[in-house]
Order: sequence, then C-alpha cells, then structure tokens
Amino acid sequence: MQALADFVNNQPAWHWWALGALLLAAEIASTTQYLLWPGIAALLVGILKFAVPSLDGRLAVFLFAVIAVIATVVWKRSKLGRAERTGHHDLNERSAQYKGRHVLALDDFQGGRGAVRVDDSRWNARTSDGSSPHKGDTLVVTGADGAILHVKAM
Repeated sequence: MQALADFVNNQPAWHWWALGALLLAAEIASTTQYLLWPGIAALLVGILKFAVPSLDGRLAVFLFAVIAVIATVVWKRSKLGRAERTGHHDLNERSAQYKGRHVLALDDFQGGRGAVRVDDSRWNARTSDGSSPHKGDTLVVTGADGAILHVKAM
C-alpha cells in the first residue's frame, strides 16, 4: 500500500496534463460531453500540482474526482448542458428536401405523370391535382413519395 501512495505522491504536474489531454481527445472522438469535465478537472489539478509541487497525491486524486463529478453534474443540469439537440428530419430523404422548390417540366405530362428537372437531375413527377403540364412549364414541388415528386402548376 505504501508503494501506491508513493507512486501517487510522486506524480508531476505533466502527468495530470497528459491525463487531461487524453480525456479531452477521447471526448472529441466520442462527442458525449461526459469526458469533457474530467479532462478539464485533470488539467486544473495539473495546474494546482505545478503551483504547489508538494501537494499530496491522495488530495490531488480526491480533488480531481470532486471537480470532475461536480462540474459534470452542474453542466448537465445547466441550460447549456440540456440544450435541445434537433436534427434535420429530412437529412437522408433527398426528395423531401425539394418541397417548395420550383422545377421545370422536361416533357408533356400524360395522365398526371411526367419528368421534371431539379438542379441538374431528372426526377419522375406526378401532379397532385391530375393536371397535365406541358414541356417547359414551371411547377412547384408539394411533396414526395420515394423517388417520385408531387408537383402542381404555379
């Protein structure tokens, strides 16, 4: 047990800084925000150990644990720690992203079906009202069903 106490007491400040850097690097890789505050706590204990080289190792470990736990709890309960994370509901639905866009009819629609140009792509389209737009008409995308855009005349 004495060997462990000697080991902890003889840790220089840069060991704490290295631990802090490793924890922060792991945080960057994981993006969970659970390793952020222990990493910062390790850096703070390293600064304290640098300022007071005779700081007892057990006290340093205790301060690290207390600072890490308190900072994490305070962060998670704060408004910033509980910020609502909203994603893009149509991120992986390319056709849904076109809703409201103006498109150009490539062919005359027959039976409410035809093709439109969106940017540099050709999309199959269906009119929502059953009309038959002509080639060159400008239409508005009102929705999508898989790879088929729902369009209406302007």
